[in-house]
Amino acid sequence: RYFFVIGFTEIGLLQGVAFGIFYTLAALPVGRLVDFWDRRAVIAIGAAVFSLFTVASGLSREYWQLFLSRVGVGAGEASLNPAAYSILADTYPKDRLSGALGLFTMGAFVGIGCAFIFGGAIVQWAMSTGPIALPVVGSIEPWQTAFLAVGLPGLLIAIWVTTLKEPLRRGVEASPDGHLRPPPLSSVISRIWKHKGLYIPMFAGFCAITLNGYAGTSWTAEFFKRTFDWNSAQVGLWYGLIGVMIASVLGALAGGRMADWVGRKHADAPLRVAALAMLLSWIPSATATLMPNAWLALGVLAIAQFFTTFPFPLAAAAIQLATPNQYRGQTSALYLFTINICGLGLGPLVVGVMNDHVFPAADGVRYSLALVNAITAPLAALLLWTALKPYRVARAQNDSQD
Repeated sequence: RYFFVIGFTEIGLLQGVAFGIFYTLAALPVGRLVDFWDRRAVIAIGAAVFSLFTVASGLSREYWQLFLSRVGVGAGEASLNPAAYSILADTYPKDRLSGALGLFTMGAFVGIGCAFIFGGAIVQWAMSTGPIALPVVGSIEPWQTAFLAVGLPGLLIAIWVTTLKEPLRRGVEASPDGHLRPPPLSSVISRIWKHKGLYIPMFAGFCAITLNGYAGTSWTAEFFKRTFDWNSAQVGLWYGLIGVMIASVLGALAGGRMADWVGRKHADAPLRVAALAMLLSWIPSATATLMPNAWLALGVLAIAQFFTTFPFPLAAAAIQLATPNQYRGQTSALYLFTINICGLGLGPLVVGVMNDHVFPAADGVRYSLALVNAITAPLAALLLWTALKPYRVARAQNDSQD
């Protein structure tokens, strides 16, 4: 058997930088594919790649192998959001798009909640059974068993995706030969620059939100373990159930529905609702990990996560509503590239580095999370608020072209 020992910084690299490298780089070519190719195929291939590299993570014997496997996982996952956003924008009317994206985003948080609940149980089971001997592979450790258990079923999901319906693209004309011709990336960037008053603060605001979200997702379990001596099963059950399955799921649904409702009077509803939600999350998110006991921390954290989940479907809705159809895939990809460089690449890593060098005590992760949340929530709200007027302009121009 092979063993390797890693610290907080290495964990942060695995959860953030390793996953984010190809998750961000693959988003650009995937976004171009989304604008002219079968979007079901894009998702199906991505799901298969994601699953295979998850299995590879479970077969890793050295840290560098695990790092490279995480890179592959990110490359596979990069296909989902640009393709799903485009499909939903062609399926639902504009006045219902935020709600539809809220439902889509809810699915992601259901998955995260199940990962905490069942993942924690799997880890406890694997730890209790010890190493397992597999044919050809040999002996695998408990942490490797968990990767195999969640990676293999994904191949069945990849097959199922191919049975879904591909909607017609609205507002896009094919070339004389019958094929779609997406604009070059330079044209997409030129359009974003033309509306830089919208896209720069909007992307920056959602960068701050994503950093906030990935820092919490990556380190909250460790916070409960190191501060309140909870085990993996306890964290998985209670945080997965209350913090994710209830608070985050309801937040995604409420954010989408509220944006649809506010949109009856305000064309900038997706950004307006996202900014207000981050302001409401500020105090709970900055104080949750400082609570004196686990149950109080969990309750305040649930309030924070309810509001910090609002912006995730609203970011997608804002881009789809302010961007012409032929630009949506690549614009969404550039958006994902930007927020994941900042959020996914830095969120887990920043907290990991702070745990090692700023708050090195056993329960120092609570202070690292509190500081990150205290800074990112109001910053995100301010940036999104500055984008409201230019968003209304871009939205009006796009509506006139449909």
